Amino acid sequence: MLRKGTTVGKHTESKNEQATASPASSASGSSGRAASEPRALKGVLTRKIRESQARRILLFLSTGNTCRSPMAAAYFKKLLEERKVRTIEVRSAGVMTIPGLLATDESKMMLEPYGILLDKHRSQPLTEEMLRRADMVMGMTPFHVQMALRMSLAARGKTFLLKEYAQTDPKNRPIPDPMGCTLEVYKRCFRQIKQACDRLVEMEFVTGKPSRGAKATTLKTSPAGAPAAKEQPQPAERAGAAAAETSGAAVRSGRGRKPATHTAAKPAKSGRSTSK
Repeated sequence: MLRKGTTVGKHTESKNEQATASPASSASGSSGRAASEPRALKGVLTRKIRESQARRILLFLSTGNTCRSPMAAAYFKKLLEERKVRTIEVRSAGVMTIPGLLATDESKMMLEPYGILLDKHRSQPLTEEMLRRADMVMGMTPFHVQMALRMSLAARGKTFLLKEYAQTDPKNRPIPDPMGCTLEVYKRCFRQIKQACDRLVEMEFVTGKPSRGAKATTLKTSPAGAPAAKEQPQPAERAGAAAAETSGAAVRSGRGRKPATHTAAKPAKSGRSTSK
């Protein structure tokens, strides 16, 4: 009996030792995890801060912020998501609107085939703060561009007509307002917006690299992505234009003409008129 009791006691003591040792080990493990968690959280916060600092803002403008600019902003966000571009934030505003208006039903219908929803969109009027914070501003018509330029000096050098900047229309025609029009008008409107956005997402403002397949005469961009000069003509066109300009200037100024020789007209006789 004593031997059995002694054996049981030994086993009991060993179990008690393990029980007393386990809290200490668990405490050390939890303290290690607690120490590593703040470091991991700090790393996540640091990365998010860097991303927010590197993020640029693209602002689309329209009149009421219920049709064109919401469609452009939502579709462009989709393009950025597909390309996994996280350095650009897309916003929209209206130059003549009030806060809280819903997107039109026709605008929602245009984006449904692409899996894009505008149910949460609410209109917001353009402000000076928006223009100051934006890195690029795209208007649908010259009226939107002018309104932004008049509102704030910060809009200068970064506010453009969407189709003109994207070079999707040689005539740089504005994108008309489809508000109150038929569904066919909305389709034409969104087709122009889509074409411009498809081109814009491949440009240097988004990629940081020159556009693929772009001609040697495409717009040069500044570090902020704004065009620095208009498209230049081809070398042959420049040479022809220069020659035409030179000859025209010579004719106007009387320079560059050869002296009159045998080809010159004979002077009319005095006292008589050559005209009938």
